[in-house]
Amino acid sequence: MSHPAADRIIGLYQDRAADWIRDRGAALRQHEGDWDEVAWLDRFCEGWPPGAPVLDVGCGSGWPMGAALLARGFPVTGLDAAPDLIAHARATLPCGDWRLGDMRDNLPDGAFHGVLAWHSLFHLTPEAQTLLLPALAARVADGGRLMFTAGPAHGEAIGEWRGEPLYHGSLAPDAYRRLLVEAGLTVENCGDQGVWLARRAILSAK
Repeated sequence: MSHPAADRIIGLYQDRAADWIRDRGAALRQHEGDWDEVAWLDRFCEGWPPGAPVLDVGCGSGWPMGAALLARGFPVTGLDAAPDLIAHARATLPCGDWRLGDMRDNLPDGAFHGVLAWHSLFHLTPEAQTLLLPALAARVADGGRLMFTAGPAHGEAIGEWRGEPLYHGSLAPDAYRRLLVEAGLTVENCGDQGVWLARRAILSAK
C-alpha cells in the first residue's frame, strides 16, 4: 500500500499554491546541481519545426517550463489538477491552453511534438506511472519527444516541503526503458541526472 502522502499530492499543491508559485519562481534553473533546465529544454526541442505543439502534464502554474516553451514559439497545452495553479497560469500566460484535470484520467487527445512531465510524473505511485506512461507515449507525434523526471530505483520516497510530507514514486530504470520501447519510442537519455528523454521516429513517406 502506498504512503498516505501519495493521496495528498493534489491537495497539498492546491492548499499551498501561492507558496509553490513563490518557491518555484519564474526563471528556469540553470547550473544548479544536476538541473540545467535550459539545457534539457534545448535537447527536448531539438529539431522541432516552428509552432510544434507541446503537452505539459502536471504543468503547475505554467512557470517556468511552460512559459519558456511559449517564449520559444511552441503552443502549450498544460494540464494540472490544482485549480489555483491553473488559474495562475491562465492569468499570467493567456496565450497557453491551460486545463484543469488529473493526468491519470484527463489527458487531452491528439498528437503533440513534445510531451513533458517535468517534476510531476514522480508524484504518482509506481503502479499509476506504469499505467500512464504508455498513454503519454501514445500522444507523441512522429519526430516528437517525451521527457520526464524520475527516481533512480523502484520504490517510494517521502520528502518534506513546507512542513508536510511530499510523496515521490519511481519505477526501476529497466521498467521505464521497457515501457518506452514497447510504446515505439527510442530512448535518448535513460535517467541520467534523473531525466528520461525518448523520441518517436519519423515515418518515411511511402
